[in-house]
Parts: sequence; structure tokens; C-alpha cells
Amino acid sequence: MSKSRVNTVYEIIVVGVSAIALFAMQHIVGEFPVTLFRFPLNILVAALWCALLVGIYRKRSTSRLSQALLSMRATILALSLIITLGIVLGLQAKPHTESWPVVGAILFVLSHLVLITIRGARDGQHRLRIRFLLNHLGLILAIGAGFWGAPDREELRVIVESDKPTNEAYRSDGKMTLLDYNMQLSDFDIEYYDTGTPSAFKAGVVVDGREQTLRVNHPYNRTLSETIYLISYDTERGADARYCIVEVVREPWRWLSVAGIVMLMAGAVLMFIEGKR
Repeated sequence: MSKSRVNTVYEIIVVGVSAIALFAMQHIVGEFPVTLFRFPLNILVAALWCALLVGIYRKRSTSRLSQALLSMRATILALSLIITLGIVLGLQAKPHTESWPVVGAILFVLSHLVLITIRGARDGQHRLRIRFLLNHLGLILAIGAGFWGAPDREELRVIVESDKPTNEAYRSDGKMTLLDYNMQLSDFDIEYYDTGTPSAFKAGVVVDGREQTLRVNHPYNRTLSETIYLISYDTERGADARYCIVEVVREPWRWLSVAGIVMLMAGAVLMFIEGKR
């Protein structure tokens, strides 16, 4: 059997065993324990992962694992996983991003991207190398920030009343925490269908001394890493609601995702300008 065929069989076995192990973990353990990897543990694990990938790359001439991760077949698999995850998760009302197979797939994609980025950083002419790095590093940041930053993502519910300001927020486990700013309901309005069923509603909420209008699916971005969504209201009083319920979503790593997207856009512009060069 040729060396190429042996490598192909090896790669198929590794992918198959990994997939079976991930689905088995999902069945036995349940969802991946994302919350266990909150800051600073996620930083430490990410640093160790990068160091491991550098070590794997240095052994590319002798390591079958390194050669497999750098192969064109790995690129095809990574692209297939990205497309599959985009379709499957996009069709789910509540995407199961914390399942073991999804975590394993994203980690593989990121590992492949990092390895080929290390290899490509030294290849090609200066302009081509810049274009390559912008696209690949941008993709690594865009995906990696969401992956490694997921444990630090926080969703808080706040009951915003009209008669007094509040900074009390509640986590998903029911525990209370305090925001570093106040919110108060200043105005509320509902639109109805001809049948009398509510079609849309909006709330005027004073956030940290500034009034903002919140609508469903039209949140207020207080900072780059914090977004406030309107999710419910005082249904008993309707248009005379004395409170509304908002969700505060904190994503400390979002700025890295934005930086990655900007780099991808810059790389795309260079590809358009320089063409086949």
C-alpha cells in the first residue's frame, strides 16, 4: 500500500474515532461544561492549545498527525464542517452550540486554521502574505473569539419599572447581581392588529441617564460588549404597562470578533484590488 493511501486510511480512522467519541460524550455526559472554563481558565487553556499547535507544526516533517492537519483533505473537511454547522445551527430556534460534537468541530477548524496560517506566514510574496494573513487571522479571531469567549458570555434579566430606577439583574440560575448603572421605564407603546392582538411593542428606557427606545429585535448597544434587548412587558396592563423586562447580554470577547471581521473585509478588498496576483 502506498504512503498516500496509508495516510488517507489513518486520517479516516482518526476522524471516525474522534466523531464516535464526541457523540458518545454527548450521550453519556450531556452538554459540554462551558461554564467551567470562565476567565482566566479559558485564557490558560487557549494559550496551552496554541503552544501545542506550535509543537505539532514543528514536527510536520515526521509527525503523521501534523501532516494530516496540514493536508488538503483537512481543509476540505474544515470547510465542510463550517458549512454544515452554519446550516444546522442556523435552522435551530436555540442553537446547541455547547454540544460535544459542535465544540469538537469548531476546535478542529480553528486548529487547522492556525496551522496553515503558521505555514503560510512564511510563504509567498510580501503582498500575497499580507492578504493571506488578513484573511486567515481574521477568520481565526472571528471564530476563536466566539469559541474561547463563550464561557464569559453572560445573560441577565432586569425588571425595569416606571416608578423607580433599578440596577438589580438576575442570572439564569436565579441569583441576583447588580449592574453598574440604573434603568427606568419612561414610556411604553403597543401596536395592534385589526383583531386586537398585539403586533409590536416598544419601550422608552432611561439607561444610565440617557433615554433609549427598545423594540423587539432592535436592541440597544450600550457598549461594544454589552447589548440590551426588550423581551417582555406588563401584559395585564397592556399599553399602560408599569414595567418591562429586558435582557442584558455581556460578551467581553466581542471586540475580538469585530476585529476579525474587519480584517476579513480588508483581506477581501485586497483580493479584489490585486486580483489573481
